[in-house]
Amino acid sequence: MNNGLDPNIIEAQFERLKTDEYQSELIEQAENALFADQESGEKAMRTINDFVSDYLENGRHQPIDEWLIGRFNFYPDIWENEQEKIDTANVIISTIDSLVKNQIDVEKALNKGKTLANVLNTKLTDIANQNGFDPTDTLKAIDEGLENANLASTEMYLGQAIPLTPKSESTTPLDIARNITTKAKINANLHLMAYGVRTIGERLYNAVKGKENRSQSEELLHILRSSIETAENKGVQVAMSGGVVVSAKKGWIKAGFDTLNKIENVIEITRQKLDRVTDLVLSVGEGWNDTRILDKVEQGILKTVDVAAEKAKFVVSKVITKVEKTCENWLKTKGRMIGTKIGAVIGSVTKVGPIATVISATIGGYVGEKVGKFVADKVVKPVAKTVKKITYGAIDVVKDTAKTVVSTVSEGVKRVGKFVSSGVSKVKDFFSSLL
Repeated sequence: MNNGLDPNIIEAQFERLKTDEYQSELIEQAENALFADQESGEKAMRTINDFVSDYLENGRHQPIDEWLIGRFNFYPDIWENEQEKIDTANVIISTIDSLVKNQIDVEKALNKGKTLANVLNTKLTDIANQNGFDPTDTLKAIDEGLENANLASTEMYLGQAIPLTPKSESTTPLDIARNITTKAKINANLHLMAYGVRTIGERLYNAVKGKENRSQSEELLHILRSSIETAENKGVQVAMSGGVVVSAKKGWIKAGFDTLNKIENVIEITRQKLDRVTDLVLSVGEGWNDTRILDKVEQGILKTVDVAAEKAKFVVSKVITKVEKTCENWLKTKGRMIGTKIGAVIGSVTKVGPIATVISATIGGYVGEKVGKFVADKVVKPVAKTVKKITYGAIDVVKDTAKTVVSTVSEGVKRVGKFVSSGVSKVKDFFSSLL
């Protein structure tokens, strides 16, 4: 069960993760996973920059769909036909709209004393009732997807997959939702562990910064600090998403539309394209959200110990949005509700593993550098010192979790049963206190 690991080995592995040398290794892995090559990375970031700059200059003064389709017209070679271009623009805009709405709904529910688990269960039950499927199947798929993503992340960071949450035998929807929110908090900490990955965005920003100007940086900072439901806050995310989607379709970002050529059914290819656009948009949303969180820490509005819990709220909002958009994309392409096929279609319901981490961290690093580069003392931007402090805290939380799991298993306590009911796990108590 513990694959030969012991707490001392885990301690050493996690401490090594804090070193600049190992973070540099992660940067290399991340760049190889994300971009075709160095030139592709620069082309992608230049494209995102063009989209954002044009939005700030022109996009805010016209309907967002007209602006986005107009930008897409600069890349006629990547669209099969006019309808694909229009559908892609609509999915980007509607995904951002849904994501922001879900973030607001989650926050309102928490302020009323609800738990993340309760919000997730209620939201997915509503979606299930509207689309004719069993919410329990979807919750199980999300739970499994997050577990696999967390295992993949520990393998990426530590060279070995380590289970970080106890397995539960309960099949009630609310209990599964509780498992998901626990794993969401683990996932949030895992995403925070690789501070080095964020320097990809900063470095690529420096390669394309020639087109920047001070006034636009100040405008972007103002938008960053505005309420999430403002049209401009959503508009910037639409602009970034447009640039990312174009870069993915160009092949500069590898984790986008690869493997589609293996699908023979034309309708299924169309649906998969829309689903992958959704995934890219949600990764962009996470990068933007990360920058907002880090900026709040820098301003003293948010404590570093609260960052993982804030990110976990986003993970839940992202999961809800992903299910909503999957159902919409199915109906749009298949012409019928998703129904009983939900389990098979959702599968690993949201890309919350290493690749999504790389995309969102790169976008976050890019935004953080972009908004702060030319305003100097007028902005307290997310600097490396703050990111490292948050990172070290996240590493320690995950380290303690991993050591507790390995120690418990090595002492003969089963992950199912005794471990679940045990009150001695300080890590479990920590996460339970956040629910």
